[in-house]
Amino acid sequence: MDHDQVCKEISGELQDMAGWLAGGGLSPEQFRLGLTRLEDRKLKRFGLKLSSFVSADRKVHFTLRFSDTNEFCSSMNVDSVTGKLAVQLACR
Repeated sequence: MDHDQVCKEISGELQDMAGWLAGGGLSPEQFRLGLTRLEDRKLKRFGLKLSSFVSADRKVHFTLRFSDTNEFCSSMNVDSVTGKLAVQLACR
């Protein structure tokens, strides 16, 4: 599987999981930790790494990069209360 395919597949899964977890009464930090832990093993298998933080406006920001090159794959801003997503993909 090439980088674009991996990026699209994993980014789509992260979006699905964000929608599933958001709106469930979790704090932004609990949401961030839950999603990061849930995806950790799968990401390593595909050679990806996920970083995340909670912004001042309490949105959770995720960045997905390829581990070997640090090449940007995607980023996602998630409102953990409403579940609204804003996604930026590097792949085509």
